[in-house]
Amino acid sequence: MLRKSGLWRGLAAISVFLFGLSIIAGNVLESYSATIDTFLGTHSQVFQSESSESDPLYNKFLPSEEVLNPDGTGNSRALILKAIRLGREQAAEGSVLLKNDKSNGGGLPLKEGAAITLFGIRSSTPIVGSAFGVKAHGPYINLEQALSSDKTDFAHTMTANYSTSEGRRVNTTKKWTGEEFEFDGAGFTINPTMSGVYKILSATYQLAENDLVSETYNPYEPSVSEIENVNPNFRDSFTQYNDAAIVVISRPSGESTDFLPGGVEPGIGAKEPLALTTNEKDAIKLAKECSDNVIVLLNTSSAIEIGELKNDPEIDAILWIGAPGNYGFLGVADILSGKVSPSGGLFDIFPTYNMSAPAMQNMGRFSYTNAKDVITRGGGRFGGDVGQYLMEAEGIYVGYRYYETRYYDCVMGQGNAKSSAGTFASEGAWDYAKEVAYSFGFGLSYTNFKFAFADEPVLKVSTNEKGIPSGTMTFKVKVTNTGNMAGKTSVQIYGQAPYLKGGVEKSAIQLLNFDKTRTLQPGESETVEIVADLQYIASYDSKHDNGDGTFGAYIMDPGKYYFAVGNGAHDALNNILALQGANPAVMVGEGNAEMAYEIEITEKEIPKTFFSVTKTGARVSNRLDYSDWNYFQEGEVTYLSRADWEATWPRTYDDLTLKNKQLIDYLNGHYYTIATNDNTSKIEWGKDNGILFYEMYGVDFDDEKWERLLSSMTLEEAMYLVTYGGPSIPAVPSIGIVEAYLTENAGNGIQVSLQANKDPNAPWAIKADDPNAEWHPGVFGNAPLVASTFNPDFMYRIGQFVGEESLFTGISILWGPGLNTHRHAYNGRNGEYYSEDPVLSGICAMEFAIGALDYGLIAAPKHFAFNDQETNRSGVAPYMTEQRAREIELRAYQYAVEASKYDTEEYDASMLGLMVSLSKIGPVECTASRELMTDILQTEWGFKGYAVTDIYDDTDIYAAVLTSGTTCYDMRGLSGFGTTVKLETDSNFASQIDGSVVNPAMFDGDLFAQMSIRSSAHKNLYVLSRSNLMNRYNSSTRIVKQMTWWRSAYYGAIIGTGAFTLIFLLLYLLSLKKNIKEGRLHV
Repeated sequence: MLRKSGLWRGLAAISVFLFGLSIIAGNVLESYSATIDTFLGTHSQVFQSESSESDPLYNKFLPSEEVLNPDGTGNSRALILKAIRLGREQAAEGSVLLKNDKSNGGGLPLKEGAAITLFGIRSSTPIVGSAFGVKAHGPYINLEQALSSDKTDFAHTMTANYSTSEGRRVNTTKKWTGEEFEFDGAGFTINPTMSGVYKILSATYQLAENDLVSETYNPYEPSVSEIENVNPNFRDSFTQYNDAAIVVISRPSGESTDFLPGGVEPGIGAKEPLALTTNEKDAIKLAKECSDNVIVLLNTSSAIEIGELKNDPEIDAILWIGAPGNYGFLGVADILSGKVSPSGGLFDIFPTYNMSAPAMQNMGRFSYTNAKDVITRGGGRFGGDVGQYLMEAEGIYVGYRYYETRYYDCVMGQGNAKSSAGTFASEGAWDYAKEVAYSFGFGLSYTNFKFAFADEPVLKVSTNEKGIPSGTMTFKVKVTNTGNMAGKTSVQIYGQAPYLKGGVEKSAIQLLNFDKTRTLQPGESETVEIVADLQYIASYDSKHDNGDGTFGAYIMDPGKYYFAVGNGAHDALNNILALQGANPAVMVGEGNAEMAYEIEITEKEIPKTFFSVTKTGARVSNRLDYSDWNYFQEGEVTYLSRADWEATWPRTYDDLTLKNKQLIDYLNGHYYTIATNDNTSKIEWGKDNGILFYEMYGVDFDDEKWERLLSSMTLEEAMYLVTYGGPSIPAVPSIGIVEAYLTENAGNGIQVSLQANKDPNAPWAIKADDPNAEWHPGVFGNAPLVASTFNPDFMYRIGQFVGEESLFTGISILWGPGLNTHRHAYNGRNGEYYSEDPVLSGICAMEFAIGALDYGLIAAPKHFAFNDQETNRSGVAPYMTEQRAREIELRAYQYAVEASKYDTEEYDASMLGLMVSLSKIGPVECTASRELMTDILQTEWGFKGYAVTDIYDDTDIYAAVLTSGTTCYDMRGLSGFGTTVKLETDSNFASQIDGSVVNPAMFDGDLFAQMSIRSSAHKNLYVLSRSNLMNRYNSSTRIVKQMTWWRSAYYGAIIGTGAFTLIFLLLYLLSLKKNIKEGRLHV
């Protein structure tokens, strides 16, 4: 054998290759160790700190006693029960009763013990979460169980995603071996024949509870013949279960894909994806055969087209239920059975046809005609097309702002509002009654409520010693339950500013604030006090001359302002019209002048530009001139104006050509030039100031201790901190920060199971042998269901509970919830975003963020800003007026960031995190827009928080991102910073638009860059100091690596292949020596 030198040489070569491969695999595994731990539930490294009486741990943020055992350990059963109760309440409060015709003895609620037949394939596999984005994880309670059972069947009822790679549904959790839970169901009996048919067909179609949006959509509702193929005699079961027929109509939502105009599979009988298909209509016909009481459940986060159902006398009730999460069907069952009276209001307007929205004229894929000639920048890691754009020519007229303003102008006979431009359901002249099915904020109840102003509304205007303005209207509304059933209702306050033809665009109605009553018994009253911040009725005038060389200001034109209470925007507007003396004959619906209030506001009460000084004392002016296409190429785009609805109705801008050099440069990523010769000596780095991070808990942002801490870091340490923003946060040895996995998605809970807890040392951590260790906290309904509660208290409490979840999962920063507004119904991600209305959206996010902070969770809503479609989301350039940007999308974030409701003399409340959009604002990347990220977000609004990019976004413009005000990158999967992952070798930053080389010394001669890095490091550290991370920090904190099975595997592979390499090399050398000695080989 020793003579076979060729054999040993070959084996040695193979073993060397495998040895090298094992080392590479080990490095890759260590680089992604945090993500692997999350996926596998392992712990490759753990925090280690010693608690003492003088230096205690886990004493800053604690779970509520409700979810703890008497000894302070975590009680998984109590935690899950609390989630079930909250998920049930979410659906009960947020579901919206749109129609309830009891004239023929049908409608809702259903009688006790009713025998029911369920129709529609989604009655078997409902939509409970979103695909890819905010998924509903783990076992759930389905509709049939909520209606007919009294105990969960988690072991056999699991949510699933549809896997495109495997072509089938895949469970979100492999199996459930944990506890089952009793609940109080509706007590109905369900037709087993139809349920059985749909269960078989659902398996055939591989439908999932977190299903996909598709650009060529098909809901896969089975035909009658398909039902007959499963059971030819299915109709025989109707007579036994005919107290009610419930039809479920669903549409999914999900990340990365939109519905598109005309985007349907051929042959389904619908022209648009949110229109009812032939088979869905046939399912409704079957329901009518079965019962005289037909109920339709709308299981969707988008405005499905239901005008025909509204007008169908054989449809007795319509209940919108959203995507209700894992436990929400219990709340739906409570409404159907009458245990709870519905009290939700619509999150968006529901047009008869969604294509009638002016925004739909410019939705989808649009490429510059000369993109290939002038665009040189690549599409980034995810292949976005930088040559695509979106023209938001509708201006401020999105959602109900369009339909209600045009309706108002029709009533008032102005602006060519009755022209045929933009008509879809109308014949000839535009007709609100035909164009709109249900208005924003609308919702019915099983009882009746009377509203009355308890006192005259109070205007309060002041300016403090710092020159910061405050203007509010306080409304006290007495609500009386005049019906015969207990219930609660929202109180929605709307406003109207005076509009001058040819002046600044203004919506005829806009939501200003809201609240909700407690449950009122019949005859009981409650007075609800609501304070409306008048800065949100001010309009942005980009042409206003500020007299100092700048333009742009928030203005309040002097004149008559109107305010109203209403059951949604349309009802409130009708109340205003009634007060204005409009002709009832041309109104759609009745108005009640007593529910509206008029006040004359002159410049003496409120100066015209009063709100152009923000709550930080900053003066507002145009910051986003480049958001408007006309800024670069004047006169090429006409924006919709109520001055003339017909003349300005948007055309489809599918033919734009890039001509302006600055516009082209921006699109190619030329934003920042690195300086090389600045004097940077005034910035101190690397000083030994004797201060560590754990000492910063509770220290105010402006305290001088932060300067001492920041000066202790090296520039290289700061660069790592502002580059790698999660999920793993880098170590900063000089100030005692250790690397740790701290961030996760999503908003409907936290996407980390109890067994994958990132803080296993917490006294309440659920152990791996706990029966419920596989429970995943991402269980709540989608964002529109939260918005539709119109209940700030509930919004706060769901934030609190997700904060509590963070203590059981070891997460300190949540990338969520979603805070973009709905530009139209076709955005695939609408299920992740609250509403079309910025005030409703902003209040939802504010309440969530402040509630979560009670448990040390930093909410970082996404995507700031202008993520108006998922189609080519990482390349698209949305163009709009600065007025539209500020009054719609940015207003939602402003409300949450300012969080004025929670300010005190001692405490400036604020949302402390956000995730930046993949998209641009105009031609400029949001991540690189200093005007957006610093001038507006920080200077105007006072944001002092963590602002992370979306995943791997804009890594090719590193210097521009780091100097804009964006505080770090989302570098999901990476860990081992400074060792296995280094700035100078990280391939994500290898190709820079400006030709620079990313490394720790690249900003040595750039003062502004160093100042920006220091500022971002300050914000990131401040946010961490306010989080539950501080529970585990003290003077002894360190990270200790642990052996996991995957680490053992690659260690073994390295040792094994290394040993074989040495053996084969030795045998080769020995054979070589023997061959030479025996003369078989000559040297």
